[in-house]
Amino acid sequence: MTFILKPITRRLHKAWLRSRLDNYTRCLHAIAAQRENDFHAERILHRAVSATRSKLQSL
Repeated sequence: MTFILKPITRRLHKAWLRSRLDNYTRCLHAIAAQRENDFHAERILHRAVSATRSKLQSL
């Protein structure tokens, strides 16, 4: 049973990470479009994108 669930779990985790990455990217585009001066928020989002991208690539 766990043999079957492992690939399914991995696909779900990968899809979830892609979803998060897309969400973070949309947020970054919104910040750029609005030309906000909130450097701190943009830095946090860049960090989150970077961490999520590396987790996704490690799968």
